[in-house]
Amino acid sequence: MLLNQTMERIDAQRDHRGLERFKPGIQVMFKGKSYKIQRRTTLASGEAAVVLEGETEQFVVSANQFLAGVSC
Repeated sequence: MLLNQTMERIDAQRDHRGLERFKPGIQVMFKGKSYKIQRRTTLASGEAAVVLEGETEQFVVSANQFLAGVSC
């Protein structure tokens, strides 16, 4: 039996809001190297993250690390 319950809105965390300006497909400089943002995601811990793609590598970096090391 399903109960009629109202869903609670979850407010975006500060890290998710900090990534809003970094859209998938844009080029960024991260720690002195050029990368393309593949996508924004959420880690299993709930922390915001981005997937970065370079010429020979692709990796996930948390929003805190990304925002600390990125330059546009």
